[in-house]
Amino acid sequence: MMNRNKSRANSEYRPRWLAENIRKAIDVNPVMILTGARQTGKSTLLQNEKPFDGWRYLSFDDIDILGQAKKDPLSLLSVERNTVIDEIQKAPEILSVIKKLVDENRERHFLLSGSANLLLMKQVTESLAGRSSYFSLLPFALREWFRENIPQCFLDLIKGKRLKEKQYSTKNPLSQLFRGFLPPVLKLKKMDQVSLWWEGYTRTYLERDLRQLSEVSSLSDYKKIMELLALRSGSILNETDIARKCSMSQPTVHRYINLLETSHLFLKLRPFTKGKLRRIIKAPKGYFLDPGLVSYLAGYYAPNSISSEFLGHLFETLIFLHLSIIASLVRAELFYWRTWGGKEKEVDFVFEFMRKVIIIEVKLSQRINYEDIKDITFFMDNYSNTVAGLIIYTGSELKYLTKDIIAVPWTALC
Repeated sequence: MMNRNKSRANSEYRPRWLAENIRKAIDVNPVMILTGARQTGKSTLLQNEKPFDGWRYLSFDDIDILGQAKKDPLSLLSVERNTVIDEIQKAPEILSVIKKLVDENRERHFLLSGSANLLLMKQVTESLAGRSSYFSLLPFALREWFRENIPQCFLDLIKGKRLKEKQYSTKNPLSQLFRGFLPPVLKLKKMDQVSLWWEGYTRTYLERDLRQLSEVSSLSDYKKIMELLALRSGSILNETDIARKCSMSQPTVHRYINLLETSHLFLKLRPFTKGKLRRIIKAPKGYFLDPGLVSYLAGYYAPNSISSEFLGHLFETLIFLHLSIIASLVRAELFYWRTWGGKEKEVDFVFEFMRKVIIIEVKLSQRINYEDIKDITFFMDNYSNTVAGLIIYTGSELKYLTKDIIAVPWTALC
């Protein structure tokens, strides 16, 4: 009942970039909390990453362990100094016991993992305030899946280094835009299995996970919201317009979108409003985190069926996921930027790290022309702390277009 992880370690395990951040937190707080969307690989990480693979492992999916946690949590949790608890949301009453144990012995550590509603639990904020570090496991980055390191070119830019111009391998992103980046779907060998997998994933989310999060009066209405948001992934979020198109009230739409955020499936990207310019759009943009889910919800069941116009939205969503992963690892913030009134200017992403800014445009194209850098130049002229502008495209050459603007192949980032 109280097995060590070592007996379940997976020789095919792909190391997660986030694990190093969790390891560093051991010396900061006695409790670490790991959340994320379903199927991102939280349990697999817990059982395979050092030093957690040597900690005592308890899963509340096990009925016997769950029963003991509810009846006699103190004896269950007092056996060893370091403990991993998976599916912690099934026994929130033990959080007060964890608080007692770490307050008595600050050398004791717990790594707690669970579903999205874990962070909604009042017991977490009340019992573990000042004692915990929080992490969210995102889907895989493509390099991460192939056991490669975080893209060095981006880390060099953050450090103020000049990039070397070089050639990268070319790769059509279509299959990844359709497949997505969750571990089970990345393992599928046949492309015709992909939409079937996402269908099961969505159904499980609607019929099980969502009911644990909140009471939803109509699952069909909720799915309708998901489908409409997928068609608008990367667009300005207009809840009033969505409510009108779905024949729902705006408060209902607002609540459903918040539930998608809590599920770690959807994210509101805030506008970058710093600086002297005042005519900046203040509404957030909305993104699903995984382009594979976007493809399925938008009604595309084969890669070649995706319209050329929608491919651009999917490609932007793919880059958003990878930038989000990098931002979470280095503790940076990600925004978008758009002006209003007259000739609007727009930059897809603003990556801010330690008061330095990198701006990013995304182009589903193998060539870059002068028009593609005009908005980047305008932004850089108005924000002096911008260290570089990037255009991420599907070509093969990393090259400088100007002194500070660089064309970067998507394969260099992903």
